[in-house]
Amino acid sequence: MGLPVDVLTKKQTLEKIEDWIKLDIKGPKQVLTAYSEFYVNARRDKDFARIISKADLVTADGRSVLAAVEYMKRTQELKNSRTQGVVRFLWEGMKVGWKILGNDLGETVTGVWLFEEICKVAEIRGWKVFVLGGWGDVNERATKILLKRFPRLRLASDPGEKTVGKIDGENKRVLEKINKFKPDVLFVQYRPVQQEKWIDTNRKFLKVKVAVGIGGTLDEFVGDLKRPPLWMEGVGLKWLWRLMIQPKRWRRMIDAVIIFPWLVFKESLRK
Repeated sequence: MGLPVDVLTKKQTLEKIEDWIKLDIKGPKQVLTAYSEFYVNARRDKDFARIISKADLVTADGRSVLAAVEYMKRTQELKNSRTQGVVRFLWEGMKVGWKILGNDLGETVTGVWLFEEICKVAEIRGWKVFVLGGWGDVNERATKILLKRFPRLRLASDPGEKTVGKIDGENKRVLEKINKFKPDVLFVQYRPVQQEKWIDTNRKFLKVKVAVGIGGTLDEFVGDLKRPPLWMEGVGLKWLWRLMIQPKRWRRMIDAVIIFPWLVFKESLRK
């Protein structure tokens, strides 16, 4: 739909981030962990679409994103071979669906996986990590768990709950705290879209090498948000698990499992 996604393995993603830090490439580099709702939101929010377009790395945080990439490749090949038609395109969609169920679409790089893995590598490499955001006491609890798991991790944090709003003094305080620490990696947990906009708006002020929006990762990391069984995540049913434990997310699920596939299908016919 005119927006990027970088289809990389977990290993390749970590290598890219490590290169940015090791080679001291001018930053901050902005990393988005994008799931289907991101692309639906971008259709409604041109500023958010601009942020996705210019991000340095957009990982596939969900099977549906990988499925969309596979489907677009297949339908483009049909057009190149002049084998077209709505029914044929629908048939290709069904075949991609079977690939999802067979866990045969490649690796997703989720926010929670990236958070844990970067912290693990950071302890070994001596990187500095700053964790910003979260609601209630989740930030404090997450940093305690991190230090227990990775005792040599160079870590700083701040809940910064008011920096999403228009409280300039609070935003300035948070920026000064981050820049004084000079982290290699900054994790930001506000609401999706808001966190990406915050990073983009403050990018020119941040003295960090890599900035990553992580959505509800801290809640999942501390156990407030129960993780899905591995088999459900493997076959692309994480959305169903979330709906079961958080029924109030039903509106978001419509975007994820109905609106997004429909937009991808329309795009395949248009192209």
